[in-house]
Amino acid sequence: MPNKRFLFLGIDGADPLLMSRFLEEGYLPNIRKFIDAGVAAEDLGMLGVQPTITPPNWATLATGAYPGTHGITCYWNHTFGNSLTHLDVGFNSKLCKAEFLWDAALKAGKKAIVFNYPTSWPPTNENIIAVDGTGINPNSKAYCEGEAFYIGDASFREAASAYHEKNNTGSSCVVEDDIENLDFEVCDYEEKKTEKFVIGDDKRIDARTIKFKIDNHRCPIFQENDEMITVLHMQEGRISRYGRIFSKSGKGFDTLALYQTPKDKTPMVTVGLGEFSPWIQDSFFLNGHVATVYYKIKLLELAEDGTSFKLYRSYVLDTTNKKYFHPSDLCDELLEHIGPMMHMSNCGLDDIMLETQAEMYTWIENAMLYLAKNKPWDVFYMHCHALDCCNHNYQNLILEEYSGEKAAYYLDIVRKYYEITDHFVERMMELNDGNTVIVLASDHGGMSKEAGCEAPLMGDPWAVGGKVFEEMGYLSVDRSSGSPIIDWSKTRAIGQRSGYVYLNLKGRDPDGIVEPEDYDALVREITQKLLDYKDEHGRRPVCFAFNRQEMEVLGLYGENVGDIYFVFNPEWTRVHGTSLTTHRYKGTSVKAFFAMLGPGVKEHTRLSRRVRAVDVVPTVCALTDLPVPADCEGAVLYQALK
Repeated sequence: MPNKRFLFLGIDGADPLLMSRFLEEGYLPNIRKFIDAGVAAEDLGMLGVQPTITPPNWATLATGAYPGTHGITCYWNHTFGNSLTHLDVGFNSKLCKAEFLWDAALKAGKKAIVFNYPTSWPPTNENIIAVDGTGINPNSKAYCEGEAFYIGDASFREAASAYHEKNNTGSSCVVEDDIENLDFEVCDYEEKKTEKFVIGDDKRIDARTIKFKIDNHRCPIFQENDEMITVLHMQEGRISRYGRIFSKSGKGFDTLALYQTPKDKTPMVTVGLGEFSPWIQDSFFLNGHVATVYYKIKLLELAEDGTSFKLYRSYVLDTTNKKYFHPSDLCDELLEHIGPMMHMSNCGLDDIMLETQAEMYTWIENAMLYLAKNKPWDVFYMHCHALDCCNHNYQNLILEEYSGEKAAYYLDIVRKYYEITDHFVERMMELNDGNTVIVLASDHGGMSKEAGCEAPLMGDPWAVGGKVFEEMGYLSVDRSSGSPIIDWSKTRAIGQRSGYVYLNLKGRDPDGIVEPEDYDALVREITQKLLDYKDEHGRRPVCFAFNRQEMEVLGLYGENVGDIYFVFNPEWTRVHGTSLTTHRYKGTSVKAFFAMLGPGVKEHTRLSRRVRAVDVVPTVCALTDLPVPADCEGAVLYQALK
């Protein structure tokens, strides 16, 4: 019998409480089979680590260590000695101080593949096979142009474009630029993942005052014989592609053909109304050379007389960017055998966002199975992110108090996201060969909040500052120049990330003013004010606030956590990140999901004991001959073993 292998399937944002509901209703048959074939907790849940957000939890699930030990303590990271507004992207493997399971395995002569796993990039061992890990989408930094809407109308006299405002805070699940750190400006508002989305029209594009979520282009339409002609600008207007709108059915205009030049006889692609095109291969001039790129389009609307249309274009993939594959030639290998990968959409249209996520899943499934069947491995870690994106877009809308009669419509959308995850599990069961221990788990769930309970401006995973701390007199902000600038000479404390408060401490922080002898008293004072804080209706948003000594019980300690850590009550949670891992509210929860099957694992078993994220790695090591990572702090789930 060969040595047992380990496959970790990470499904970001899977909520065990909502999943239980769908299972009871007869959906998700493949997840049901997985659970029944092995072990899971009675409530399908697992206690994640604090904060309940992506990077620290995935790091724990790969090291068996608490955040205080591995050092990744939120979506963004801060280290003592840096400016209190200087943060590092928490996905960076260089921030992790604990040994990953795949590194321990590689040291022991094993083989490892890590696929789109947060906190795993850059690769920590030259002998690993790795696909990205810098964010939520595989190879997300290789997209040379963002998604876009094209709005065409015969009344337009000239073309115009309005480009989306780049967001590097991560509040939309994506840090757009290829950066490792960022100096944050003080935030006077909540960094939200979702806002009202706008598909641009000519007046808004002319005004240039709307903060668009994606690029918007206005396209004049001209008649040429029995066809309508339009131009789609790309690369900020540096190149143009030409559209011919015609009637394929003979019953009105219903088709658009896209050409590289107006003289071409053969179109790059032809697409009908309501259809997503196949991949379009194109050429862009990038970084001094001609690069092969891929994208898709979907014809959303088309007037019967051809005088107006709306079209969506996906992110544009630069195939020459191989930076986030290791070895780098793996990029070409996967492109040849699997094809281009779709980037998930954040355009605000329900059907497109779901379709692009489903296509991204398909690429992940095919790429994973190709690697698993063609490359040697003993450890295979992967992560996918559709459910978390779904949570941030819809988790509140599934409640009637938010969306009224449309609540059922939004719940159906959420179920569809779980169904594409269920199909992913079905595909991955091709690797269930009787010799592989497989864990299916999430980092956290996603929770709805009470309508009318707006989170106060403190405790924001994608911001620093906190208007509440300014109102309390601890944070001083100069707004005389038009943009808020922190006056460090008058600032005694600042809110930072999901739930940390930092004192501006002399001798530790670059602009510190708080004397060390005043530290304890000021911590007590701020902690009490947080607990006493009430909203305009007299309600208390803060569940608890711990000092550094107290927060050790949550696994938070060391140079990467603040002087105070607090979480909100469930009614005020921001889907996840600002609440306890055990919180639940109105049929949803923040708890992580966990199930496991394979050789040595009990079958048809629900565990009455609590499962913790730190327990996964040592349990897997007990089931296989994989070495325990050096900094592992969890316990073996003995009750799960045969």
